[in-house]
Amino acid sequence: MLASELLSRTILPLGPKDPLSRALDLMDEFHVPMLPVVAKGRLAGILKEEAALNSNNPAATVDQVMDRVELPYVRGSQHVYDVLKLMADRDLAVVPVLDLGGRYLGAVNGTEAVQAMARVVNADVPGSVVVLEMARNDYSLQQLARIVEEEGARVLSMYCSDLPESMRMEVTLKINRDDISGILQAFDRFQFTVRTTFQPSRMEEDMRQRYDALMRIMKI
Repeated sequence: MLASELLSRTILPLGPKDPLSRALDLMDEFHVPMLPVVAKGRLAGILKEEAALNSNNPAATVDQVMDRVELPYVRGSQHVYDVLKLMADRDLAVVPVLDLGGRYLGAVNGTEAVQAMARVVNADVPGSVVVLEMARNDYSLQQLARIVEEEGARVLSMYCSDLPESMRMEVTLKINRDDISGILQAFDRFQFTVRTTFQPSRMEEDMRQRYDALMRIMKI
């Protein structure tokens, strides 16, 4: 999913000569703490809510308090991963998007970017999550996928993270099945360490058992 596909339909840019009062009204309307400033079709600055509120001049315009240097942006052809990385690195709620010629295309809202990322990793698709731990040298995506597929299931998404101060790593798999008991047994046969699982069926059963226990206690 590309940045150009994530452009917000609601967030509008500011003009350099817009009054700060209008800028604050728009931030309140869009529920964002910053907005891009565009002049002649190009990104001219970033106005942060804090800077607008701290202005002592009630008649000040956007260009008098906006940031002009090291302006954050992504190209329209960049992936949603790049958008989220920039948001995390710079603590941004909104990211301007430019084309290859530097023309302003629009902006990505952080909330919408997270929703898009959830679709990329199939977070909204029913299934279970398995977290494995292994030596980095033992990692093989092909092998992990084969183990899952041989049990008649499919890996919907996966991500890896290195464990600090060690040569080990965690691999998180989203699998398109609620009952993964056979898959867990297969991982055990291949000597993969299962750190934790998140299975809807197990959570429902646990909640049912807790409810039944509570009812028994209330009857005492």
